[in-house]
Amino acid sequence: MRRHLPHFSLLATFAAAAAASAQQPQSPLPSEQPPKPSTSERVGASDPGIALEVQARLYEELPNSNLSVLVRYSVATLNGNVRTDADRQRAESIALGVPGIVGVDNKLSVAPPVTVAAIDDAAVTTSRENEDIEENVTQRLRSDAALGSREIRVVADGLTNTVTLSGTVSTEEEKERAGRIAVSAFPVGQVRNQLEVQQRL
Repeated sequence: MRRHLPHFSLLATFAAAAAASAQQPQSPLPSEQPPKPSTSERVGASDPGIALEVQARLYEELPNSNLSVLVRYSVATLNGNVRTDADRQRAESIALGVPGIVGVDNKLSVAPPVTVAAIDDAAVTTSRENEDIEENVTQRLRSDAALGSREIRVVADGLTNTVTLSGTVSTEEEKERAGRIAVSAFPVGQVRNQLEVQQRL
């Protein structure tokens, strides 16, 4: 009788190797990492310069309305009260006409009669305050020896707390001087110096 012990030994060796391989701990698969936030994402931002321009235009076109403006990512959000639905649509059109505005979130409400009366009273008060500011700044400019003869227009806006100078002067020095005088006459607000320099012959 032939003996097959070598074959049996070889089979036993393979079986032992397979068992040892099965008992070895499997290395864990790398877990998926959550995507990192893009560094190009913009954090909430607003543009007060554009908002100021929208507010000024709305006040000029709809002086009897009570409005506020917030600009975020070139979208103007309008809040407050207007007299009619037509005023509401007009406010949106005015805001879209300002450079830098690409969209409008119109949250304006049409005010009831009682609110309209209150708005009227507030408008009268604001108008008087604006006239007082304009008169004060204008008198200071006219009393200046170099600027008294210049055609300088002063417009006050109580809602945005600004005074705007427009017109013409002869030199850059006169323009800067007019701005300083306006600031001294209106220290609690902002002065927008839009004077143009035109040299006189």
